[in-house]
Amino acid sequence: MNISKLGRIICITCLILILTITTGGISYGTTTSDLKQQQNDIDKKINEINSEIAGTKSKMTKNLNEINKLNDEISNYENDISSLEERLGIVNTQISEKETNLAEQQEKYNNQKELLDARLVAMYENGETSYLDMLLSSDGLTDFISNYYMISQLAEFDEELLQGIVETQNQIQAEKDYLDSAKTEIQETQTSIKGKQTSLANSRNQKKAVVSQLSEEEKELQEELEIYEEHKKEIQRQIAKASEQYSGIPVVPSAAGYISPLSGKTKSNITTGYGAYRGHTGADFACSGGTPIYAVKSGKVYKSTAKMKNGKYVSYGEYIIIDHQDGTMTLYAHMLAGSRAVQENQTVSQGQQIGKVGSTGNSTGNHLHFEVWVNGKHTNPAPFLP
Repeated sequence: MNISKLGRIICITCLILILTITTGGISYGTTTSDLKQQQNDIDKKINEINSEIAGTKSKMTKNLNEINKLNDEISNYENDISSLEERLGIVNTQISEKETNLAEQQEKYNNQKELLDARLVAMYENGETSYLDMLLSSDGLTDFISNYYMISQLAEFDEELLQGIVETQNQIQAEKDYLDSAKTEIQETQTSIKGKQTSLANSRNQKKAVVSQLSEEEKELQEELEIYEEHKKEIQRQIAKASEQYSGIPVVPSAAGYISPLSGKTKSNITTGYGAYRGHTGADFACSGGTPIYAVKSGKVYKSTAKMKNGKYVSYGEYIIIDHQDGTMTLYAHMLAGSRAVQENQTVSQGQQIGKVGSTGNSTGNHLHFEVWVNGKHTNPAPFLP
């Protein structure tokens, strides 16, 4: 069944139930205050239905919930493996650098050792002649000064040579200790990766078994959910890469200076909050189709596009991402078809209209899905909003 059609059916059913209840109440003398409260309850119920991303809450069967759980496990294992492999690459690079440095230190030590050996041979060949003997055998003041200077230079050279050898030996030992530790970490990381890969394979096999039991209607919804999840991962990768230049910039929500993306709406008007259900990475505002959407802060349009498959809107539908160039980025999704008013790489000012509220993609009714990303990671938008 079409998601939007099913959403309308759910909405109508809820309205009928609520109106049936309220009609009974009116028969016994309902006040204006009661009617207003009942109307608010109806509006709230409609908003809850309209703001269900992917329209799944009311249609999730036991099998689909199980698949969602397995999707979470699969995603976590994939992220863990990716992090471990990244760490593996870093350690391997460090090992290569340390081995090169170790070879250089070893060569330096060998050269120092040769100089020391040559110095010892020279001292041996000169017998028991001491620095004092050299001074006493000087012919005149000029020769004495010359010998003194030469002795001081030799003494300084001997001291520096010996000190250099000790430092080089210590450096060589430190490099060897690090290499031993790093190679142990690599072995442990490789073992951990193998364990995660086994768990990942098990979760994928379990998911495959559950998928084989889905009904046709469940399969249709599952396909849409898979597209939605993969699209979110794709956006996450893109935003993370774009945010690398802002890595480490401290971001304080109260100092971000955002306005509301919808005129007259505040955080108190959020109908479905961040993390309200699995995979909900933003905040929803239910409102009429065609309502103007505004940039919450000045910035540069990073993405302005539509996600479609086989000529049909999927996932976020028509959406825009703005890079505010302060470590934060914002995403506006499910816009009205053809309403996007800005293009990629375009500079926008705070309060500039960028589109209109719609219901494109995985959505059951008109609403704005709004996300905030800080240094490449999505976060709760509420603290950033007035």
